[in-house]
Amino acid sequence: MVDIATLQYENGDINDALGFLEKSVKIYHELGFAEDEAIILDLIGDVYIGTDDIPNALDYYNRSLKLCLSLNMPLKAEVTDKIKKYGEYLQINEDGVNKGKLGFDDESFLSPDVDVDYSIDYVNIGKKLDDIISLLDESAVYSTYQEFRNPMAQLEEAYEMAHSIGDENGEGAILLIMGDLSLKDEKTKKSLEFFKRSLNSYRKIGDMKGQAISKLMIGTALFLLGETEEGSDYLRKSMDIIKDLEDVNIEKAALALLKSIYGD
Repeated sequence: MVDIATLQYENGDINDALGFLEKSVKIYHELGFAEDEAIILDLIGDVYIGTDDIPNALDYYNRSLKLCLSLNMPLKAEVTDKIKKYGEYLQINEDGVNKGKLGFDDESFLSPDVDVDYSIDYVNIGKKLDDIISLLDESAVYSTYQEFRNPMAQLEEAYEMAHSIGDENGEGAILLIMGDLSLKDEKTKKSLEFFKRSLNSYRKIGDMKGQAISKLMIGTALFLLGETEEGSDYLRKSMDIIKDLEDVNIEKAALALLKSIYGD
């Protein structure tokens, strides 16, 4: 989530970046990873500073400082300096307004009784998968099969044909579409099998665009299966490839998918 937030921030999507950072803090808090929690709280403060929202920045810096002090983290000195610097700035420029914001806010979203919705919207995720697969040149030839009454049977025939003529690109695209259909039917384990086979096809021919999309799909399926650590690893590797491709359309489509996975 922190990696996704960084991409969102670089793209100027500040609200989305903050949303992912806040969710990562919630998860670190629930797992008891206090040091990571403190670091991300400090990072959120920096983001708010970048938007000139000093009161909110100070709130997060103070939350970070409380943890830093309890753990005796070296970060405490840096966070203390930020609180002093921007606290004085508020006093000088706003005639003391917001002085009361400098204390730790116990009513934060970190409270254990705050509920975050992590429900899975398969329909929405399926639409995002369609958008990504459509960016493959070969997908246009086979995507029409989804309109048939029994699309999987048609796609299986198309796959056998592509395989018989050694069309690895075609194989990869067909397998992605088959995985997409399986995921929409909530057959997530089956979809994962198709996505992994697709990755193998694209690896054989060194197609990095196909590999990036396949890894994105694998990460999605793993995440939905509850394998969040392995899934996040695939998603991260996919985004690394996508950044190297410098393809704005794929990056936007990928980020839209990630938002639908992790929640808006």
